[in-house]
Amino acid sequence: MAKITYKPFKQNKRTIYTTRNGLPSDNVLSAAFDSSGRAWVGTDKGAAVLENGRFKAVEEFCDAVQVLFTDDKGTLWVGSGNVVCTSEGKNRQELDSEIVSISQDHSGNLRLITKNTLYRYDGEFVFWHSNDGEIPLDMCAFGDGEVYIAAGSSLKTAFGKRLRWFAINNETSDMPETQVQAVAADKFGMLWVGTEDGVLVYDSRNHWVSKKDVNSLCSYNIKKILFGKSGKRYVGTDIGIMIYDGAKRSFYIGGYWLPTGEVTALAENADGNTLLVGTPKGVSCIETVMMTLADKAKHYSDMTEKYNVRDIGFVTNRDLDDIYDFSTGGVEISDNDGLWTGSYLIGQAYRYAVTGEKESLDIARRSMKALLLLMKITGIPGFTARAIRRPGERGYGNGNPEWHPAKDDISELEWKGETSSDEMVGHFTASSCYFDFCATEEEKKEISDAICAIVDHILSHDYRLCDADGLPTTWANWNPDDLNRSDRWYWERGINSLEMLCFLKVAYHMSGDEKYNAEYLRLIKEEHYAVNTMSRKVDDAHTCHIDDNLGFLISIPLLRYETDPDILHCYLIGMREHWEYERAEHNPFWNILYGIFTDECSEIDVGVNSLREMPLDLMELKLMNSVRNDLVWDYSPEKYGEPPQLKESLPYDEKPLANYDCNQFLADRLSERKILLDASLYMMPYWMGRYYGLIGE
Repeated sequence: MAKITYKPFKQNKRTIYTTRNGLPSDNVLSAAFDSSGRAWVGTDKGAAVLENGRFKAVEEFCDAVQVLFTDDKGTLWVGSGNVVCTSEGKNRQELDSEIVSISQDHSGNLRLITKNTLYRYDGEFVFWHSNDGEIPLDMCAFGDGEVYIAAGSSLKTAFGKRLRWFAINNETSDMPETQVQAVAADKFGMLWVGTEDGVLVYDSRNHWVSKKDVNSLCSYNIKKILFGKSGKRYVGTDIGIMIYDGAKRSFYIGGYWLPTGEVTALAENADGNTLLVGTPKGVSCIETVMMTLADKAKHYSDMTEKYNVRDIGFVTNRDLDDIYDFSTGGVEISDNDGLWTGSYLIGQAYRYAVTGEKESLDIARRSMKALLLLMKITGIPGFTARAIRRPGERGYGNGNPEWHPAKDDISELEWKGETSSDEMVGHFTASSCYFDFCATEEEKKEISDAICAIVDHILSHDYRLCDADGLPTTWANWNPDDLNRSDRWYWERGINSLEMLCFLKVAYHMSGDEKYNAEYLRLIKEEHYAVNTMSRKVDDAHTCHIDDNLGFLISIPLLRYETDPDILHCYLIGMREHWEYERAEHNPFWNILYGIFTDECSEIDVGVNSLREMPLDLMELKLMNSVRNDLVWDYSPEKYGEPPQLKESLPYDEKPLANYDCNQFLADRLSERKILLDASLYMMPYWMGRYYGLIGE
């Protein structure tokens, strides 16, 4: 497959500000940027300006500030109650009623509307026309003097030499019957009209376009609309913000990008690269920066090194107490420390193979030592621990029977048994990558001995892992009788066959001992393990993704080492079947792995687009996309007792983020637990794509 070279791209990053960052109140009513580029926010308890990463209250404006507007001369106007003035307190005027909106047409004419009256600016705001009827909700001015008002039951326009009002609604035009709540216009008189039922586009004469004509038009309850200086369209709704940037459309609900869904204010800076989104629970600053994929890889690696490493080099999720302070909480002692540490190691090993950077080698070496500790600490030859914990760490000494006392050269500790197949996949795949790309000869001997000990343990215990109590663990079972002749292992037959073949192949690759190769061939010839892998993924209505993660991960060393075309044929057919089944997930890892080992079109561009979409903070947070009305639902999971999920996975910057063993088709994440993921989500597919020549920069 030919290399695809990717140029720098637009990356969004966000910062949330609340009263903890100096806002007078979290209830944001308005926002703007002044002529020097400083962000201003108006709340129900006054205005504040952003300085050095923190908002500072503006003493001049301590009451509710419902309007902020910067005109084309750089003057920032402040509307507080019925009083309007500049941000310096100049040109102060008391008007007839509460100010609703300030706007400027494309000839520079400044307009202001209160609940009762329309004003024009002529050195000061002077009466222009009374507003008869409903209280206005929004206003826009364009051209040379035209004004449109979102007036609830209608879109009202003021025009003519002797100014007059005209109400545009379903009685006087082809506008659908709806509630008009927001309006914005470009210099050509094309209006976007925000209604309770979505966006309407109006040519300011007699032509209307709605979602039934253009499917990409937002169909939510619209609160605010802003036309950006570079052509972007920002549509604020009661559940989030939709951003139109050329052909790209993104919808960010409350949770990660916004402190809550309802949008109350929008403002864009002069360069068009920073957006303020006000909500009743704070303001979000969404900044667009140019990045390369390599820049992003470095960012994620640095984040993980700072926040996701514990003990001698274990890399897992971090539980956060505060989503705005990554130093809070602590790194998880997980059930799968070997799998997650191994996944991170894989990315760093491939990074080293591409770049030769000492930093990546040091990181990989540290995590390899952590894996070796898990392999040896149990004192049971070949039996690997799930995790370790030391005195003072959560749960230490609580008497859980799966935790066993031990000691290394640092301190006393406890190790966890009940080790699963997941752990073995992490250890064998990561160890093979480190062995081939990073290890010294001394390290190769140590790794080979540890890996062969595990395989010897499995073979001597009837193809199982046996715990400290002498009993087989629940999930670590590769026994031919069970996999081939027991219905109880129906779901695991293909993946576990793949795993066992890989374990033997890796042991043979590292040691050269023919006994492993002989057993590998026996399982293929007598127990049809290779044939089992042809149907390794069983249709489960996309409800379980643990086997997906294990199947693709364990394929890495197996496909790297196997050269026999007859055996490879089985593995590659299985990979194709698996990838086709998961295609709708848009998973960057699956897509890139499939392209690496099959040389087939694997939607590398889709995979890389997923890498581009990933937020810079890889957080699992509570997220409720099911409030959206544009989702296509799949009800087949109900036959397994699971709730409906999506037919196609959402973009990575819109969906609930999770590791690759989690369900990527879920619209919502209900858990209140706040998690910072490590970088393996990005590092594995990116650096493998670079190493095998699928991704260029």
